[in-house]
Amino acid sequence: MGELKSAWEIAQERASRLGKLSPEEERRQKEEECRQIGSAIAIRWLNNAEKSIELDKYPEEQKGLIKQAVLKHLIEAIELKNPNRLERIRQGIAMLYPGANSAIEQITQLAQEYEGAERKRFNESEGKGREILHQMRISGTAVGEINSKAVAEWQKDEAEWTQAFVSRLDNLKQELYSALVRG
Repeated sequence: MGELKSAWEIAQERASRLGKLSPEEERRQKEEECRQIGSAIAIRWLNNAEKSIELDKYPEEQKGLIKQAVLKHLIEAIELKNPNRLERIRQGIAMLYPGANSAIEQITQLAQEYEGAERKRFNESEGKGREILHQMRISGTAVGEINSKAVAEWQKDEAEWTQAFVSRLDNLKQELYSALVRG
């Protein structure tokens, strides 16, 4: 009876039947492999599964591509609504690219500005809601928390005023990524 073969062995047999890859195809294949490794490292980092980002176990010719993939993934993960995650991203980028501190600081300031604006808008909206309820003679213990964010008007309004922050964030992320590619 024939022996069992691993998927790797089967793939190798098929590849040998197809012939050798061209140098360009081989390079693209290596780059894709490095992108996948870099993304996996970044995801583990973001999920707090790793204490540091180690690239020493990879061959020297792959380290640069993996590092670039990790940084790209971390930059793409930056969002305004999650300041705790932003801090983790900042730490990861600083580990791999210490020269990015200025850009990361600008992004952090933008996130703080966004958070302050959101809190102000929420408080104003909640005040308006309480005022409407008060005019309807509903007050005191009958009114608990007012969930202004559940109102369709809030959500539409939020999408509009958030766009300016998202646009600024996208510009900062692009500048940061460009700096990483150059440096």
